[in-house]
Amino acid sequence: MAYTWMLRPDYRTPPAPAGEGVPAGPWRHADNGQVMNGVYERFLPGRRIEVVAIWYGYVLSRCDGPRMPRFTSPLVSAWNPVLAQGLTAGPTAPSPYRDEHWCDRWIAEALLYGRKPFGVFTLPVEEAMRWFARSGGTALVYRARHAGEGLVRVVAGSSEPYGRLFDMDALIADYRRALPGDLGEEEAEALAAHRASSPALGYVLSDDAEGSFRRAPLSVRGLTLGYPPPETAARILAEKGARIGV
Repeated sequence: MAYTWMLRPDYRTPPAPAGEGVPAGPWRHADNGQVMNGVYERFLPGRRIEVVAIWYGYVLSRCDGPRMPRFTSPLVSAWNPVLAQGLTAGPTAPSPYRDEHWCDRWIAEALLYGRKPFGVFTLPVEEAMRWFARSGGTALVYRARHAGEGLVRVVAGSSEPYGRLFDMDALIADYRRALPGDLGEEEAEALAAHRASSPALGYVLSDDAEGSFRRAPLSVRGLTLGYPPPETAARILAEKGARIGV
């Protein structure tokens, strides 16, 4: 049985290079041979879904995880972990990143435009100061410190509560179905406990905010960063040596 790749439109998709002599990657549409560019997904047996983020024919990330169909959010995307971390198809493969601060600039912009609920970035002082000015009037709260060599490190997150940012009931139901038994309940309880809190309150303003974030359950960390729940659930299952819930 064939499983067809379906394009999931996402405005975060980096544009294909134009007139730069960059060779296209190997991934092509099966029907017309055009170079693939965007987020594609296909359903697999056993209530699984495979998702790939492709830039100009190069796969920058690939995930095989449980289907979690109830939850959707404009703050969540397969591109968020890719572009925030600067993932590539390989050390010598072409990529959309232009310089060493490209990903930091992308995180800063994604926060301003509501494409991520939380992020950490480091920019030159002048750029950071412009970002501070632009963040006024948004729901963002941030902490900043001098990082040496004319750089500023910023930790920023939305002050809106998780329960307003996301459909927490849908996400909790998805985790309970995707993860087996107690594992699903543990993640569901962790998400429910964050309903009235916010990324800013929990992981920007609190004492030992970054330490608290590192210790938070994976479902919470993934959601806070705007990462796709199936990708986070697949990581939870792999770490626990478990299988998709029945």
